[in-house]
Amino acid sequence: MSDTGQHQPRFRSDQARQCYDPQSCDGPETCDAGAPRLVIHADTTPANVHEAPRTAPIHAALAAKNLAPSEHLVDSAYVSADHLITAREQHGIDLVGPTRQNLSWQSHTEGAFSAADFTVDWDQQKVRCPEGKESAGWYKDVKRPGQRAQVRAQFRAADCRGCASRSRCTRSQSPKQGRVVAILPRQEHEALAAARAREGTAEGRRLYAQRQGIESTLSQAVRAFGLRRTRYRGLAKTGLQHAATAAAINLDRMAAWFAGRPIAPTRTSRFAGLAA
Repeated sequence: MSDTGQHQPRFRSDQARQCYDPQSCDGPETCDAGAPRLVIHADTTPANVHEAPRTAPIHAALAAKNLAPSEHLVDSAYVSADHLITAREQHGIDLVGPTRQNLSWQSHTEGAFSAADFTVDWDQQKVRCPEGKESAGWYKDVKRPGQRAQVRAQFRAADCRGCASRSRCTRSQSPKQGRVVAILPRQEHEALAAARAREGTAEGRRLYAQRQGIESTLSQAVRAFGLRRTRYRGLAKTGLQHAATAAAINLDRMAAWFAGRPIAPTRTSRFAGLAA
């Protein structure tokens, strides 16, 4: 938790889409132990807007209401190097969630050398491979609109040609070209590496486990408060309905809190019950 002189809550998020008017709603809720779980924001967008670009606007809206959390537990769609940095630097928010998978063949082949297995010397602008060879070239890609800037480290063809681990490193058959490793710029690379390192720790798993149950909020909103169907046309009116739905959920939960009614356990399906 950040030390800002006041308690900062921990939030978790998920998204619901509606059937009729094509809108979607994202509603972060508090998940602090010993306190009621309240929906504190409703973000309404057209249904064709992916949730990933909504991370920064949601944080800005929470900060404007003085509700920025110390930690925000999200799914992988909301986590990127840019989002990790922006959340921390602009709002002091620790964005917690699984990072997106590396889709290279090396990361899915046992014993292969993915980019994470290479050591980067940022000051010398060198990359060292697992076999101890250093890169000979360091190139920065020009960032184009909609594309992520990258650094490419080129290894000597002579070093790769006779390497005993070549088959674990590259599938290129050209004897005139060595391995090229693409990495993010330093700040983005280190932010993503830190997030991935935390994922594998017991503390990281314990922290992210607190996001469990967020789907129950969506279920409650859909089944008990009619979130799935919009009563109006247009983004503004639908957004008003989402805000009213969030308020209704909060009133119901506050009433349960003061009445001492515990949170219902997760429902076990009949099929799962047969295996119990």
